[in-house]
Amino acid sequence: MLRPFLFGSVFVFFLHSCGIKASTQPLQPPVVEIKRLGEVVYLRSIEGEVIPEGFEKKEVGWVKRSSQGFCFNVKRLEGKSSNQCVGGLLEQEPTVKIDYREDRAKVGFEGFDSYELYFSLEDPWSGKKTSQGIELERDYVERCYFVVGKKGKDYSKPVKFCLEPLPHPPMRDVERLEYRISGDRVYLLWSYEPDRFFKEFVIFEGDKEVGTTTGYVFELKRRDRETLYRVKVRSIYGKESQGVEVLYSP
Repeated sequence: MLRPFLFGSVFVFFLHSCGIKASTQPLQPPVVEIKRLGEVVYLRSIEGEVIPEGFEKKEVGWVKRSSQGFCFNVKRLEGKSSNQCVGGLLEQEPTVKIDYREDRAKVGFEGFDSYELYFSLEDPWSGKKTSQGIELERDYVERCYFVVGKKGKDYSKPVKFCLEPLPHPPMRDVERLEYRISGDRVYLLWSYEPDRFFKEFVIFEGDKEVGTTTGYVFELKRRDRETLYRVKVRSIYGKESQGVEVLYSP
């Protein structure tokens, strides 16, 4: 009575040891993310490698140009296929309302069922979904964004809006600016205590900008005539202080 069971166990062991396996099921259908930015439709895979019908492979993902809505087939490599659809492009645009609140701005959208906010149209995957609006931080420079409205399956064109910059804090100038002479060189020296806005010092010879530095000494060729030097402080946002001057006399 034990022989049939023993033979079956030996046979299963033999198949396993020879590398013979039961047939596996194909991979599941593709899971993809689709974005429309104007006339361009982007697609990327969330799981596995895929080939979408009619799309071209780019660095940002799969791309196809069409202002009309369309359906297409997506095949997962060594797996199943699925049908996907994307809506068309509408002429209507979302209305943008901005309410400034000190260092923040409450941005509201109207006219569509839902919205996606983009920080850059170069990155279609940077979009953030919102139903009504979003609160954004203001900066010391103008920041611009794009919003796409969605109504049903269709999309609006990306609409650009910008936030007004915060008033830039006053820029402090350098202190104790002076010069030293060594051979045929002139050395400008100063002191400064940088803050979080500091980027660099800008050096002028007369009205001409001759260089930048983050140090506190700048070397120049010695002139044989009176020369006015000026040092300004430049912030990370590009704003410059009024500057401090020193007159070199040979």
